Amino acid sequence: MRIAIVRLFLFMAFAPCLMVGAGGQNPNRVSQSKDRSKEFVGWVQPEKLYWRPFSITGLPDAEFKLLSYDETTRARAQITRLPAGWRQPKGYFNTNEEIFVLSGDLTIGGKKMSKYSYAYYPAGYAHGQATTEYGATLLQWWDADPEFAVSNEHKPGTRTAELVEDWNFYETPWTRDQDFPAKYDFPTPPNRRLKLLRQDKVTGQMTWINWSSPGNVRVGYPPNQPWEVHTSWEEAMVLEGDLTYGECLPQGEVVGTYTAGGYFFRPAGIRHGGRSAGASSYALFLFRCGNLLETHYYADCDNPRKQAVPQDKEEEK
Repeated sequence: MRIAIVRLFLFMAFAPCLMVGAGGQNPNRVSQSKDRSKEFVGWVQPEKLYWRPFSITGLPDAEFKLLSYDETTRARAQITRLPAGWRQPKGYFNTNEEIFVLSGDLTIGGKKMSKYSYAYYPAGYAHGQATTEYGATLLQWWDADPEFAVSNEHKPGTRTAELVEDWNFYETPWTRDQDFPAKYDFPTPPNRRLKLLRQDKVTGQMTWINWSSPGNVRVGYPPNQPWEVHTSWEEAMVLEGDLTYGECLPQGEVVGTYTAGGYFFRPAGIRHGGRSAGASSYALFLFRCGNLLETHYYADCDNPRKQAVPQDKEEEK
């Protein structure tokens, strides 16, 4: 059996450049943190990040944009770009792997994935050969530095029952509210729809898609309690539409707008939402959290000072 080790040698070199926006340091910007377990990472627009080489020994090279990173666990979220003809042999990773196809084609073990297809492979699960004919752009998550082993057999002890594949947004119905695993202080609002992609049977970790209608996304939430907080970390990417949202950060209330591709990672316990929350069109989000989604509501931000995150069009005026 041949072991392939990932080489993310460029991370520390370019981490200071991972800013929301182009150019140098801007005190009005919210920068990405080098350690997402301790600080909020938000308003990340991937088109403003550079593509970097992504190499795993023994596998064809690809490119990636790092969205967030945990320096303790080595967990990461990234956008990966596979060139046409890219091919990975049958085998497994040492860590859990999640894949969401943003564009292009990807076939794994004979199962073809296209736009908004999803797969989850538990650590040690040996899936079939992976190939792309025309190239693919993926949203990927690993729980640690990925190491790849070429193998026809699963690693002993693999939690094979956790496998998720053959999932596509366009072919899957919306999840009924009563079937969505979450705990709220207040009934869920009527102006959203949910699709559950997976929930870990042991940890409760979840991946799901959320659609919100245009207008104030807080409609239907507890009266006079516009801020919510979760007991787990939460991360998300806007797939389509837009969303203006507030965060209660050490410098006070920060409000910014996410457009398609926008990303955040929020550690547990940070209040978010606020009276400014809303979408001008609609918002289609892909979410993840670390355990069962538990939500509590509050009337105020921890530090109710308001600081707007400037948009590019405003800077150009």
